Amino acid sequence: MSSLLAAVTLATAGLVPIPLLPPAEPAADSQAQVEQVEVPATLDAADGRLRRGCKDYRYTYAVTTSSQDWTLDIALQDRRGKGVHARSLIGPSDPTTAVLTYRLCQWATVPGRFTLTGVLVSYDGAQETSATVTETFRLRRRNP
Repeated sequence: MSSLLAAVTLATAGLVPIPLLPPAEPAADSQAQVEQVEVPATLDAADGRLRRGCKDYRYTYAVTTSSQDWTLDIALQDRRGKGVHARSLIGPSDPTTAVLTYRLCQWATVPGRFTLTGVLVSYDGAQETSATVTETFRLRRRNP
């Protein structure tokens, strides 16, 4: 008889006591996990319509860090996940808040949901902190 089968047989016969595990208690830090953390960067883009030809569209960003030494890498993807725009900003050379433009051509752009993703990295001495922010918006087909 295998040792596993023997252990199961003895345990079911009541010859070997099986220690019971204490009920799991919620972790004390579960409240800390629920708290929302303020992200020190924002991206904002409005829903709109694709315009005829190649046109510029706008979005805004804002960075709020205690350090002047930061980078914000922004990527724009269409609904298929294809990258259609990217930009890197570096503090203190770039302002902490601005309106940026990107160019799309109607004939080469798939309408639908677009996703702006920004990765902010702040350097404060030897300490480096990072945060990711995401914004989605829609660009629909233009009216015929």
